[in-house]
Amino acid sequence: MNTVADGFLAYLSGFSEGIKPDPSLWIDEWADSYMRIPQGAGAEHGKYETSRTPFAREVMRCLSPMHPAKRVVVKAASQIMKTQVGLNWICANIHQAPGNMLTLLPTDKLAKRVASRVDKTINDVPEVRQRVAKPRSRDSKNTADTKEFKGGTLYITTAGSASNLAEVPVRYLYGDEIDRWELSVDGEGNPIDLAENRGNTFGRNFKAYYTSSPTDEGASPIDELFKQGDQRHYYVPCPHCGHYHTLEQGNLRWRADLSDAWMECPSCHGEIRNQHKTAMLAAGVWRAHSQGDGETVSFTLSALYAPIGWVSFLGLAKQYLKAKAKMDRGDPESMRVYYNTRLAETWDDASERVKADQIRA
Repeated sequence: MNTVADGFLAYLSGFSEGIKPDPSLWIDEWADSYMRIPQGAGAEHGKYETSRTPFAREVMRCLSPMHPAKRVVVKAASQIMKTQVGLNWICANIHQAPGNMLTLLPTDKLAKRVASRVDKTINDVPEVRQRVAKPRSRDSKNTADTKEFKGGTLYITTAGSASNLAEVPVRYLYGDEIDRWELSVDGEGNPIDLAENRGNTFGRNFKAYYTSSPTDEGASPIDELFKQGDQRHYYVPCPHCGHYHTLEQGNLRWRADLSDAWMECPSCHGEIRNQHKTAMLAAGVWRAHSQGDGETVSFTLSALYAPIGWVSFLGLAKQYLKAKAKMDRGDPESMRVYYNTRLAETWDDASERVKADQIRA
């Protein structure tokens, strides 16, 4: 009886996996088919459904291997879609289009937190779990910050060390909360540029995903990347007149006793309630406000778009008024946080500017 060495069979298996063309399943389609949100990862768990956050579909489409974008940028409010889309992307890549992946966070603490979410998610998705090395297997490279799988390895670390940004070539780069990164790493330059250099060998197959809530005007890397792209905003139809518009803080209305709040349509001035959100979001469309550099697609989204059950119009009105009261007393910090983490807008504190007459003096 003829036998073949196990090592040779393993080589053939790995070789055949490596030469397979990338699949035609888009990331959003993959997520709706396979993705599960583990218990404890958020307020909602179980089968992932893009219909819960319809605005995330186009972001995932752009992250798909068959989309020509080199860079996908999301400047968005906290807890709205950024990390979940990143997890969907990581898992879909492991399952369908494997390659080395690098996930960068601003601090060790956040890196460990994201690594924990990745672990839980992998364990809850059988199609991904069976492709990742088992933690206790011999010579396993499945640790807190390194996940080896068929066709590549996922590295989860901080953006604060030049060595983390210059070691292994990567096909996929995920930079989370980039506004909290150091502006220069170990005197070697911008961490975004250093990280992207690791994808040079992959050419057109390289893809980067950058996310963050913004910080100050003129000093926000995510805002700079957003402006570098095509600057997409999410337009939703008024439930009364059908006029498509973006949800803006200036159209948020509330009762004096804070018993109720709603959005006002800029066209018919009708009251848009929280109960209208599900249909509005489902009918929404992304519209670009700029041509961009031809390589970067960029999205912005505020907490005003949060689905029913997350943060309501009334909740946002209360947060805004509380921040405004503090600002009126000379403390602008809460308003800065509201602008950055709720409206996904940079903060421009005019009170900190030096006045012209002071400069002349």
